[in-house]
Amino acid sequence: MISVENYTTHTLVIKKSEFICHLIPCSQIEQAKQLIEKYSDPQATHNCVAYIIGTHERAYDDGEPSGTAGMPMLNVLKMQGLTNIIAIVTRYFGGIKLGAGGLTRAYSQSVSQALKEAKIVEKEPVDLYTITIDYTYTRKFEHLLKVQHIQCIDIQYLEQVCYQCYIRDLDFLKQIQELTNNQFEAHKIGTDYIKKDV
Repeated sequence: MISVENYTTHTLVIKKSEFICHLIPCSQIEQAKQLIEKYSDPQATHNCVAYIIGTHERAYDDGEPSGTAGMPMLNVLKMQGLTNIIAIVTRYFGGIKLGAGGLTRAYSQSVSQALKEAKIVEKEPVDLYTITIDYTYTRKFEHLLKVQHIQCIDIQYLEQVCYQCYIRDLDFLKQIQELTNNQFEAHKIGTDYIKKDV
C-alpha cells in the first residue's frame, strides 16, 4: 500500500481565502476521529475532510456547498492510489466568494500541492512487540537492534527494560533468546503499517 510517510502541511491562498491542507498517515479507523479533531481549527470557516483507511472512505464538506470540497479531495487521494491517509483542508474565508467550480478547484489543488511536498512511500503491515529484558542485557540488545535494523519506537526503564519494536521476522526472537539465555518476554501488541524496507 502507498501512503504519506509523515504528517505534511501546505498552505494555498486563493482570492484572499487561505486553504491549509493537513495530510496525516493513519492506519487505524479508531484513531481517525481523534486525529481529525486534533488537526481541525474550530476558529476556521470550514474544516473539510477526506480519508481512505483500509476499506473505509469518507468525504465531508463541513458547510461548503455539497460536493465542492470533500469529494474532490477524496478523488485526488484515489487518483494517487493512496490509502491509510487523512486529508483535512482548513479554510479561512477571505471575503471573496469562489463559486462552486472555484471551490472544487481550490480544495483539489490544496490536496494535490500538499502531496507534492509529502514523502510518498510504500508501507507494509508489521507486527509491533513489547520486549522486556533485564538491565544486564541492554547494551548487547541495543547493539542487536542496530545490526538487524529493527525499528524501536519506545523504551521504558522500569524494574526491567521494556522496548517497543517493529518485528518483521520472528527469527529475531530466537536471537534475543540466545542473547539473554532465554531471560526475556515478548508480547505482540498490534500491527501497524510502516515504510517498506527497500
